[in-house]
Amino acid sequence: MAQRSTPAVPVAARALPSAIRAVAVLVVALAACGVGVAGAATPRTSRTLWVAPANTTKGSAACRTAPYHSIASAIDAAAAGDTVIVCAGIYRGSTTITTGIPFQPEITTGADIDKSIVLIGRHGATINAAHLDNGVTFFKASDAEVEGFSISGALGEGVLALRSTKVTIADNVVTRNDKGSSSSSWSECEASGNVPNDCGEGIHLMSTSLSKVLDNTSEFNAGGILLSDDLGSPTEGNTVSGNLVEDNESDCGITVVGHSGHAVNAAGHPTPKAGGVFGNTISDNVVISNGTNPASGELGGGGILFASGTPGGGAYDNSVTGNEIAGNGLSGITVHQHFPLSDLSGDVFSGNWIGTNDILGDPGTGDSVTTGVLLDNGGTGKSIKATVTGNTIAWDTYGIYDDAGGLAQKGNVFLHVTVHVKS
Repeated sequence: MAQRSTPAVPVAARALPSAIRAVAVLVVALAACGVGVAGAATPRTSRTLWVAPANTTKGSAACRTAPYHSIASAIDAAAAGDTVIVCAGIYRGSTTITTGIPFQPEITTGADIDKSIVLIGRHGATINAAHLDNGVTFFKASDAEVEGFSISGALGEGVLALRSTKVTIADNVVTRNDKGSSSSSWSECEASGNVPNDCGEGIHLMSTSLSKVLDNTSEFNAGGILLSDDLGSPTEGNTVSGNLVEDNESDCGITVVGHSGHAVNAAGHPTPKAGGVFGNTISDNVVISNGTNPASGELGGGGILFASGTPGGGAYDNSVTGNEIAGNGLSGITVHQHFPLSDLSGDVFSGNWIGTNDILGDPGTGDSVTTGVLLDNGGTGKSIKATVTGNTIAWDTYGIYDDAGGLAQKGNVFLHVTVHVKS
């Protein structure tokens, strides 16, 4: 057995009395084992920073004495692990993010979160993002959160998570955003192929992973919630749950779309490191009355829609479960395969309650009547391998319309449905 060596004693300690020399040896040994000793740096204590309008006389003592009067100034002062609490009031200040992204080199936003802080709005905290690109932007953030705000008026998204991971967007009211036009500074407002000029919808996860969108209200935007992979890295492992998504009249309630043209290679196989929208869970949301008044040239919007937005796009292996979906312009769950070189396989739709949908009909397909679930391959000849199981579909002409093949369906309950499965 190898003999364990004894830590060397510093030369200066050898001349000390034996008792003191023993202490010196012990200190060296502890240091060698990685054990902290007196004088080591203590962990930083996280802080709470308060924000309130100047000279406010309302709210708690913390609000009345808040040292910060803009959200941006408090975030600038915060360090990783801090919490910024925003008192009631309307906040119009902005900051500019330099992204390095060619199609959007700068973003103007009401709040820029690029570090692991928690941003909490107390009751009545409102971000007025009029004339800004976004209301709140996570940019390359990790373990950060925005909670409790009313966010409105942005040219683009109320909340955008961009190249971020493990962020949380919770308990916000995101309303009346997407105010831009095709001539606006925000690139998401430019129509491109099968991607409408929806300005990014109310809440958007773009090339963002392992994040949560929980218990928000997204209403009266162009569209409700969008998951996409525009920046060549995937949007994966996210959870969208407990949200009320209603009355987003121009576009879909929840959209899952592959925008990266490199998510699927020339052989038709996924290349996850290059993009794709996969492994996401969309659960227990209420998705009603979206896409009922489409903008000129658009088709309307489905309740929850999956699509390939470009050749090589992928939106696959996602789970849609426990949602209530009714009154949407296109089918309650809509899958549009626009290009043969794309991947929309492996998505599972289970345990949802799907009422009357497709109230406008879907002129891009053969389906012109009310429909619960639509699987359409756009004439590409490619099958869509989707699982539809354990749903209740009610008050539609078609329960499931499958013109793509590849459908696996079982255990669905059809109430007042004329044709259970149309193929």
